Amino acid sequence: MAANSFLTNAMKTFLSLVLLCFVFLEGCNSLLTKGEPAAETDPVPPMGYMPVYAHALAPLPAKPKETPAFYMSRIESNEPNRIRLFVHIVDSTGNLLYGAGKQKIWCMLMDSIEGKATEIKDFKVKEISESDRVPTAIALVMDHSGSMGEERAHLVQDAAEHFIDNKRPEDAISLIKYDNKISVEAPLSKDAAMLKSNLHKNGLEGFGGLTAIGDGIAAGVGIVAGAREYDRRAVIVFTDGLDNSSTILKDSVITLARKTNTLICCVDFGVNTDKGYLPDVANKCGGTYNNVYSSHEFDPVFGDVYRKLKNYYEIDYAPRAYGMHTISLKVCIPGHPVSAVQSFDNTPIIGTSGLVDVNFDFDKAEITASSRQAVDGIVYLMKAFPAMTIELRGHTDSLNSTKDPDYNKKLSQRRADAVKAAIAKGGITPSRIKAIGFGESVPVADNATEEGRARNRRTEIAIVTK
Repeated sequence: MAANSFLTNAMKTFLSLVLLCFVFLEGCNSLLTKGEPAAETDPVPPMGYMPVYAHALAPLPAKPKETPAFYMSRIESNEPNRIRLFVHIVDSTGNLLYGAGKQKIWCMLMDSIEGKATEIKDFKVKEISESDRVPTAIALVMDHSGSMGEERAHLVQDAAEHFIDNKRPEDAISLIKYDNKISVEAPLSKDAAMLKSNLHKNGLEGFGGLTAIGDGIAAGVGIVAGAREYDRRAVIVFTDGLDNSSTILKDSVITLARKTNTLICCVDFGVNTDKGYLPDVANKCGGTYNNVYSSHEFDPVFGDVYRKLKNYYEIDYAPRAYGMHTISLKVCIPGHPVSAVQSFDNTPIIGTSGLVDVNFDFDKAEITASSRQAVDGIVYLMKAFPAMTIELRGHTDSLNSTKDPDYNKKLSQRRADAVKAAIAKGGITPSRIKAIGFGESVPVADNATEEGRARNRRTEIAIVTK
């Protein structure tokens, strides 16, 4: 009798466990099918939140009555040994102020790495505006996960329609919606009428699942990266939540964007987002970042991102080292000097190469004193990443001081070995560095001109492991 009672209780326990497992699995299945619950109201913005969105253009006054906003919206470091800062001057009403490109108001540029600040004297300033008609390919990637809810989904779609209405004729747009799956609603096209006809303004119909931000960005990069006829390619990604269902990791998204030279401009909505995800993507992929709190900001923030892609001051200079930089730029607007500070990492990604700013006297393999900072930068980088291994690649131009056909290859090998020795002297194990001399076999410019030969005389760093 006791045994039967024991068996009965055991059976009840087993059935209870089965029921709990069934309920748990059904709940998981329901979550995957129905997605995230919609937030009922917009979040409360933080204290002091007063965004100003660029909505028009105006000339910079000779003597402004108020101090304009000045900031770096993005930084590009995709091209070896070149840094481009994209900066904007905006008044309190949201006018992007133009006309300062040729004025002598750009006072000071400081580049700091590992606490060592260097003033950059030889930077260049160029002004770009939408009147220059630089063709741009843009993928607009819009979150349609369940947490968005019907009303906010409709507002995002209205903002996308307005985005199409206000695009420049030379620009092409692709429309992508995503939850835990990706849907390309409109292929890349300049045709505004076609784009609007493909935009389904139907809320969350067909969507409402989980959130695959990385997959959405990767899809956008895949579309615009192949559009080589466009001078600039960008993805604008919007989300209201965490990435909880992507098949591609964030670092892989960043690598993909940087390899294809695609800007990633990011917009977070609300407070339930991963504050380390899109800001990091934007920072490492030369894009802008915004965090908005009202669903009525969708339209102005999309417009703001677009106008800043088309209108900016470009500050161009050669960095002295690789790694995490802090840039400080000061502009002396009459009566209203302003500064902006931004950080970025120009560490080459695995599989790519970048220039090392080391110099040699003609026909010599001894590093000049002016190369010290470049060597220190690599030492700093390799100490920051103890598992990193690199290749140093030496190159020469086609001139030869002897009749030895292999002379330039031997010279480039000695120069690469000299850079390796200098890095090792800084405390890096020599086995982490491979030095290769290529001589004149891999030119990047025409050896018939002095400018071309100067570009061909170079040392490159390639990250093998990190």
